[in-house]
Amino acid sequence: MRKVTLILLLWLTVITGSAGQQTAPSGDSSLHTFTGYFNITDLGLLIGSPENSHPAPFSFQTVNGFHLTSQVSAGLGLGVEFLSGSYLPVFLDARYYVRNSNFSPFFYFEAGYTIPLDDDCSSSNDWMVAANWPYNYTVLDYKALGGWMFNPGFGIRSLFSDNFGLVFSVGYRNQRLFYRADQYHRLLADYNRLVLKIGILFR
Repeated sequence: MRKVTLILLLWLTVITGSAGQQTAPSGDSSLHTFTGYFNITDLGLLIGSPENSHPAPFSFQTVNGFHLTSQVSAGLGLGVEFLSGSYLPVFLDARYYVRNSNFSPFFYFEAGYTIPLDDDCSSSNDWMVAANWPYNYTVLDYKALGGWMFNPGFGIRSLFSDNFGLVFSVGYRNQRLFYRADQYHRLLADYNRLVLKIGILFR
């Protein structure tokens, strides 16, 4: 966990320094031709039912991307999330900006895989049944294997200068996590969450 945190801090330091070296475009400050590299670093919550054991776990993500056109971008992201344990999401990020301006709504889609960072285990009662009567009772410890994630959503980009701005977004997160006790016993857990994020954009 400490190694992952150090990697993320190094990642953020590198992209921040790179963003600060970008040159500002000339012309109308409200309208740009968006090209080249960018970084978006988000903090957010994965909000679920209050009956969940983790109703609103914390999420940290950073995306390094490139504008394919002024209104379309693609990037690679990673982060740290705390669903039932600690996980590292690694994902592709695609965005479409409605306007080619400092203030613009946008749509995004993220898809990737989450990797467990700790020994997130789930104990389960496994009933062996014969003639509708349990004849054996065991308690199994299931080890987390990670799982696929998908996250469509929309948001708003607001730039305060040529190289710096804020991003607000709302999305829907579908997360499937796999667990295994042995070759015969496996579980899966589906998470369907409302995602609220606020982030800093560097260009």
